[in-house]
Amino acid sequence: MTYVFHQFKRIITPFRVEGFFPNMLMLIPRLIAGFLLTFVYAPEVFGTPWTPKALGLKFLEVADWFVLAVTDFGTPFDLMPHAFAWSAGFTEAFGGILLALGLNTRITSFFITCVMAITIYFSEWDDTWSILPTFLFFCIGLFYLGFGSGKFGLDYWFANRKS
Repeated sequence: MTYVFHQFKRIITPFRVEGFFPNMLMLIPRLIAGFLLTFVYAPEVFGTPWTPKALGLKFLEVADWFVLAVTDFGTPFDLMPHAFAWSAGFTEAFGGILLALGLNTRITSFFITCVMAITIYFSEWDDTWSILPTFLFFCIGLFYLGFGSGKFGLDYWFANRKS
C-alpha cells in the first residue's frame, strides 16, 4: 500500500517553481481554463447543477446533438457514441473544477489533453477560428501535464504534507 501511495505522490507533486510571480503566472491560466471549461463550455453539452434550465439537460445527461457529433467522428467513436460523449462532457465539467483547484492536476490534464486532441483531429475544420479554444485548452493541458499545479494548488499542499 505504501508503494502505491508513494507512486501517486510522485505523480501529483508539481514541478518546483520558486518565487511568487512565476507561481502566479502558473495559477492564472489554470483558473481561467478551469472556469471556462466548467462554466462556459461544459454546460452546453453536459448536465451539471449550473447548466441553464433552458437547455433541458438533467444532471449528468449529455446533449443529443453532442452524441450525434461524436458519432460523426467515425470508428471507434460510432460504436459507443454516448459513452464517449459522456466521458468528454464529464472531463470538461468536472476536470475543469479539478484543474482550477490544482487537485490531481497532471492526471486531469492528461484527460483534458486527450479530449481536446481527439476534438482537434476528428472535428471538421471550417474557415473560422472556432477550433481556437479547443487548441488553447489542448496547449494548457499539455503545460499542466508536465509542470503540475505549481505552489498555488492543492497538489502542492498534499505533496508537502507530513505523512
